[in-house]
Amino acid sequence: MQRIIITGHSRGLGQALSAYYLQHGKAVLGLARHGLPKQHGLSQYLLDLSDNQALNDAKLHSVLSNFIAPAHEVILINNAATVIPNALAGKAKVSEITQAIQVNVTAPLVLSNALMALVTSQQRLKIVHISSGAGRQVYAGWCVYGASKAALDHHARCVAAENHANVQIISLAPGIIDTDMQAEIRAASCEDFPLQSRFQALKEQGQLSAPAVTAKMIAQYIETAIFGQTTIADIRD
Repeated sequence: MQRIIITGHSRGLGQALSAYYLQHGKAVLGLARHGLPKQHGLSQYLLDLSDNQALNDAKLHSVLSNFIAPAHEVILINNAATVIPNALAGKAKVSEITQAIQVNVTAPLVLSNALMALVTSQQRLKIVHISSGAGRQVYAGWCVYGASKAALDHHARCVAAENHANVQIISLAPGIIDTDMQAEIRAASCEDFPLQSRFQALKEQGQLSAPAVTAKMIAQYIETAIFGQTTIADIRD
């Protein structure tokens, strides 16, 4: 039996991943500030991933422990992220920087750490960090977002280097998807975010992937025999 945990499951790619797994009869635990309508197979725990106290709450750890207890394989998809601040260095708000690091880096590392401590020797844990090409290439205006995604890549490398017997981990770039995050990017100021026009053009030219298509590709990749053999990957390769 598989049990799937998805952060940011209530919209965008996270919602598409939840829908895919639920359609295939999998039990899903969604972690997000907002929930979805009740569905068979879906458990939800409302959680602000930018709140350190909430991440350290004993209730969350109890929810995780109870959810994975019957599973032979646990899949954690650290999907939740914020692209804000879309701003050049020196123009970002302190509150936006700290929230971005909390949601994009701290929460995935905390949840990964918690589940690695909870799984038994009879269980397999697959960790998927949803990364980005922004963590692997240089983009003006994305020094915070890019740094946060680069952190996930390096965390995956370090965990893989530790050779945990029952843990596989990958940091996976999903490509450019037509989600609310893309809308936030297009709404950014051209003066503060020089790439705004590029992302506007991608939308106008129909070059954004549908969330459901990308979700299916990710879920199917997780099931392949090559999962975990490459720690840093791009779903488009």
